[in-house]
Amino acid sequence: MGTRLIYTTVGAATPEAAFDRQARAFGAGLNSILRGLRVGVVGCGGTGSATAMLLARLGVGQIALFDEDIVEVTNLNRLHGARRADADAMQPKVEVVAREISELGLGVRARAYQRWVEDPSVRDALKACDVIFGCTDDHGGRLFLNRFAHFYLVPVIDMGLAIEPSPEGGLRDMSARVTVLTPGAPCLMCRGVVDARAAGEEALRRNAPAEYERQKREAYVRGSDNPAPAVVTFTTETASMAVNELLQGLVDYRGEARWAWQRIRRLDRGEERRQGAKQRPDCPICVDTHYWGRADVEPFLDRIG
Repeated sequence: MGTRLIYTTVGAATPEAAFDRQARAFGAGLNSILRGLRVGVVGCGGTGSATAMLLARLGVGQIALFDEDIVEVTNLNRLHGARRADADAMQPKVEVVAREISELGLGVRARAYQRWVEDPSVRDALKACDVIFGCTDDHGGRLFLNRFAHFYLVPVIDMGLAIEPSPEGGLRDMSARVTVLTPGAPCLMCRGVVDARAAGEEALRRNAPAEYERQKREAYVRGSDNPAPAVVTFTTETASMAVNELLQGLVDYRGEARWAWQRIRRLDRGEERRQGAKQRPDCPICVDTHYWGRADVEPFLDRIG
């Protein structure tokens, strides 16, 4: 279930030849709407870099990139645009993705913010976005965007990829998820996508690493040093699902007159379904309308700490 997006902002003329085939599919009007959009991409790893490049090739006018991390060798198998020289030079991920967008020559403006999404210095940039793509794999960032979507009425398209090997060999699960966060839809807390305790542990690790390691040794936190599996074809497919959900909201190419609040695609089985969820009666974010559209309050997003 869902609704459609309506954007009337029209951007400057797009390079006609570059987007001619796209106009033949959806009409020239979509190109103008995309050129007028300001889109945020939070997280510029495997899914985020792919999302940003897809948005740029669609002709989105302005893209704001948020990520505090640098390129590492282990990123090179899935971070679009990254090169070995970027890892050797410890280049910020946002700068690498912004560079690749600029070099496309499509007139897309990319702004890089090497900051954690909760950093106060990027609040104005987030508020200026028409749509935000959540491409972070941490609970804290997702909880933040979950609240932000409701306080500022900015739709957030959150995505995730789960690849779970089986102890017996093969894969137990390989699922891509795309969730739309907007007032009226079940939020990430109600869906069980995010864990408040895990978010607290992430904050402790970021702000007080020594204390985090102490609590980890004493089993007060559930830290793990094992990286999650990642394959570029599947991170890119997840990004494509998310960007296509934006197109669905703009032009209804599926003929459903709406976008889905959540889609799950079993990549190992070739199956996709729209997944429903019940809102928790006591949820202060997606059930209680008190915070919807509140925008600027102190403390920010009414969060303490």
